[in-house]
Amino acid sequence: MDRSGYVAVVGGINMDIQGRSTGAFRPGDSNPGSAFMSPGGVGRNVAENLVRLGIRTELVAVLGDDSLSAALAESCGRLGIGLRGAMRLSQTAASQYLCLLDDSGALVGAVAAMDSIERLTPERLAERSGLLDGAAMVVADANLPAATLAWLAERYGGEGEGSRPGRRGPLLVLDPVSVAKAAKAVDLVGSFAFAKPNRAEAEVLSGLAIASRDDLPAAAAALRAKGLGQAFVSMGREGLYYEGVGASGLLERGFVRPPALPVANVSGAGDAALAALVWGQLSDYTIKERAALASAAAALAASAPTTVSPDMGAARLLELAKGVVHE
Repeated sequence: MDRSGYVAVVGGINMDIQGRSTGAFRPGDSNPGSAFMSPGGVGRNVAENLVRLGIRTELVAVLGDDSLSAALAESCGRLGIGLRGAMRLSQTAASQYLCLLDDSGALVGAVAAMDSIERLTPERLAERSGLLDGAAMVVADANLPAATLAWLAERYGGEGEGSRPGRRGPLLVLDPVSVAKAAKAVDLVGSFAFAKPNRAEAEVLSGLAIASRDDLPAAAAALRAKGLGQAFVSMGREGLYYEGVGASGLLERGFVRPPALPVANVSGAGDAALAALVWGQLSDYTIKERAALASAAAALAASAPTTVSPDMGAARLLELAKGVVHE
């Protein structure tokens, strides 16, 4: 594919407020630790990773008119994330995501205050259809309202194994976000060229239980039977399973283990992995190579205290991918 185009990411932007305990986390108690605030949101995080990988990116999201919204917009401008399609709402506060991590960087709990994204309706996307139509790829973040996901699936879907001949327009990609959000895409998953669910999200989308790695082929096959072009299922620190038809027309599947890096914060790992898959698709890497890039990207993101690693970049990612173990 042509990397000279741009990617449109449709989804969430918010201010992350993160707290991390210095010792073992004690539920129901005040835990000594550290806290900081930084720009976040699944859509925004994917967009930042893409920009750091050298891809022109437009973020279609909702911003308010408070000081946090101004800070988010300023951050996007500084990074080079386009906001031509962003909605600017008056008398509206920025979305916020509050998360708690234990001393190992694992997520203990979180609260997402993101009601404003419900204003990103199909009608609002239709007003931005020119921007979306011109993209090489459209990334849909399942934080979006169900009707908006359905609108995107109807307009841009159908690039999977059963895609209609002569189809034009951007590839459509899904980030399921969470178990609750993935439920919105159960009947739409066949409209996407590829998706990167984690184990729990893949269970929701496929309708099958995944108790261990042995269950991954059946779940991925169920997703592809629905029409999903390629499935990349994350098993967290254990690794990533991939399955789909490659450029050769043959089915490819396998499992990759990430390179060994210290873990500081896992909350942005999935966003980085999806961005690496998008970058790899635009760069014409094979499914196997893209799985390795995604695994390396997740490990790199998890090694940074922020949700997006400042070290993310094409050269660094390619170097890390050499340390991925293929099984």
